[in-house]
Amino acid sequence: MEYYEYYRRWMYDRTFPRRTGLKPQFVEGVDGFISWAWEQEICRDEGGIRCPCLKCRCRHIITDPGDVKKHLKKVGFMPNYWVWTYNGEMFQNFGVGVNAQASTSHGETNVETNVEYNEDVNTEQFNMMDDMVADALGVELSYGEDVEDDEEEQPPNEKAQRFYRLLSESNTPLYEGSSHSKLSMCVWLLSHKSNYLNPDDGMDDITKMLKAVTPFKDNLPMNYHAAKRLVMKLGLSVKKIDCCRNGCMLFYDNEFGINDGALEECKFCQSPRYGISKQKRVAVKSMFYLPIIPRLQRLFASMKTASQMTWHHSNGIPGVMRHPSDGEAWKHFDRVHPDFAADPRNVRLGLCSDGFQPYVQSSAKPYSCWPIIVTPYNLPPEMCMTKPYLFLSCIVPGPDNPKAGIDVFLQPLIDDLKRLWAGELTYDISRKQNFKLRAALMWTINDFPAYGMLSGWSTHGRFACPHCMENTKAFTLESGGKSSWFDCHRPFLPHNHPFRRLKNGFKKDERVFVGPPPKITSEEVWTRVCDYPKVTYYGRAVPIPRYGVDHHWTKRSIFWDLPYWKDNLLRHNLDVMHIEKNVFDNIFNTVMDVKGKTKDNEKARKDLQIYCKRKDLELKPQPNGKI
Repeated sequence: MEYYEYYRRWMYDRTFPRRTGLKPQFVEGVDGFISWAWEQEICRDEGGIRCPCLKCRCRHIITDPGDVKKHLKKVGFMPNYWVWTYNGEMFQNFGVGVNAQASTSHGETNVETNVEYNEDVNTEQFNMMDDMVADALGVELSYGEDVEDDEEEQPPNEKAQRFYRLLSESNTPLYEGSSHSKLSMCVWLLSHKSNYLNPDDGMDDITKMLKAVTPFKDNLPMNYHAAKRLVMKLGLSVKKIDCCRNGCMLFYDNEFGINDGALEECKFCQSPRYGISKQKRVAVKSMFYLPIIPRLQRLFASMKTASQMTWHHSNGIPGVMRHPSDGEAWKHFDRVHPDFAADPRNVRLGLCSDGFQPYVQSSAKPYSCWPIIVTPYNLPPEMCMTKPYLFLSCIVPGPDNPKAGIDVFLQPLIDDLKRLWAGELTYDISRKQNFKLRAALMWTINDFPAYGMLSGWSTHGRFACPHCMENTKAFTLESGGKSSWFDCHRPFLPHNHPFRRLKNGFKKDERVFVGPPPKITSEEVWTRVCDYPKVTYYGRAVPIPRYGVDHHWTKRSIFWDLPYWKDNLLRHNLDVMHIEKNVFDNIFNTVMDVKGKTKDNEKARKDLQIYCKRKDLELKPQPNGKI
C-alpha cells in the first residue's frame, strides 16, 4: 500500500496553499486516471466510469468522461482511494525497495523504477484534532478569487474562520520537526489531570518543570489555567448552571421566556441558592451542561466526519434494515417534514439516559447522578454508536433519583434543540459551503423505569404498559399483592393461532377471541397530554385527576415543547439489553432455585391455584399439617 500512497500523492494534493487554482500534477493525474479507466474492461461492460469523487464515491456510473473530470476537479477524490479497485485495478503488493512498474502518468507512460521508499511512516492514527488542523490550513484556499471549477465554493463564515484560525495558531509546533504542539500539550495536561485527579497546584508544578527543562519555552503553557483557557477558546465549553437543592428549578436565562438567572432563592420552595463557604457565596447545588450545537458543528469542521454526515442518504439498500434511516419512523418524519429531509446534512439525534453511581457505595446513603447522552444517526453504523460520537450533553446531579423532575434539568438541552430546529449557520469543510444546520431529536432509548421518567407515563402499577394503557388486562395477585400481566399476550396472536383456543393452557377456563388494544397515534397522544401540567411550571409533578383509574400520566413531558415531537412516529424506545438481562435473571434464578432470588415461593403457589389449572404444581398439605 505504501507504493500506491507514494506515487499517487497527487490525488489528495489538489490546490495551492494560500491561493486558489488546481495544481498541474493534479490536473495531469486526473486526465491520466480518466484515460486509464476508459480503457478498462469493467468500464466498457458498464458503459461508463464509476466516478470516485467525494460525492459520488463510485456509486454512480457516468458515461461522459468530461463530467467525471469536472467532479474530481471540483471536490476531489473520495478518502483513501489509493487503489482504483472500483474501476478495475487489482491490488498488488509491490513491497519496499523492490523493482516495480511505476506509472507516473497513470496509464499513459510506464517507467521502470527502483523504488527506494525510506520515508518514516507515522503509524499513529490522527485524531480529529489533527484532522481539523490539516483542514484549517486548507480552507484558506477559498479566500481568493473563485475559478470556474470552484465557483460554488465559499469561504467559512466568521465563526468558523475564527475557530480555524485559533486551531491553526495554537497548533504551532513546539520546535522545528516536533510532532507535538502547544495545543496537543495543553490537551495532554488536561487529560492527565482528569485521569489521575491531580490538583491544580500539582498541574502548575508539572508545567513549571516542563518549562525549566526545555529550551523551547514560548510554546508551552504558563500554568494549568493557561492550558485550560487555550482549549476553551476552541469553543467546546461547559456551562455550570446553579439549581435548586430540591430540583425545583434552574437559575438561568434563555431567549424562550425564562429569566431566573438573577434569583437568590427558589421561586417554588424558597430554598436559598447560595451557601456560605469561607466567606464566599457558593451555589448549594449545580449541574453541568455541555452545549451540543458546537459539537455538531465540529462534525462538519473535519473532513474525516463531514464527508460521512450524509452517509444515510446515499447508502441505503432497498429491503435491508441496517441503519435507522431504513426504518419507517425515519421515512415517516421525512414525509411529514420534506423541507428538513431535503438537505441530507440535517442531523437526526437519539437520546439516552440512565442512573449512574460514580462513587464506591461505602456510605449508608448511595449517590446517583444521571448522564444524558446524545448521538447523531447520520454517520455510518460502524461510527454512530462509537465513543467519539456519544455526546455527553448534561449531568443531572444527585444524590437522589430525579424521577419526573428530570425535565427541569433537560431545559438547556431542549433550548438547544429548538435552536437547531430553526437552524444554525455552519461551515461544511467537505463541500466548502456555509449552510443552515438543522437537527431533530428522533427518539429516546432507555430502560423501563427511565422510560416513565422521560415520557410522562408511569411504568409502575397495573397501567405500566405504555402500549395497552387503560386497555390493559393486568390484574393484582391476591396472595402476592403485585401487578401481573399473565396471559396478556394472547390478544396479540394471529386470530387463528391455536393458543387462543386453549381453555386451560394459560388462565383457567378462559379462551381469547378479542384483538389487541388499539394503537393510538402521535396526534391522539398529544391531544391527551397537551393540557396536563409541566414539571417546570410547578417545580414538581402535580397529581393529575383520575390517575391510576383511567390513565397513568404524571406530567406533560418537556419533549412535547419541541415543535416536531408530535410528528414522530416512534418517540421512546426500550433498551433491549436491560429487558433481556432481567428476564433471563428471573428465569434462571427460578429454574435453579437460587435462594432469595427465585420467584417460586409460597405466595406464588397459592396464586397459581387461583388462576391456573396446574394440579401438579399446587401446594399439597403434608401429614404433619404443614404445606
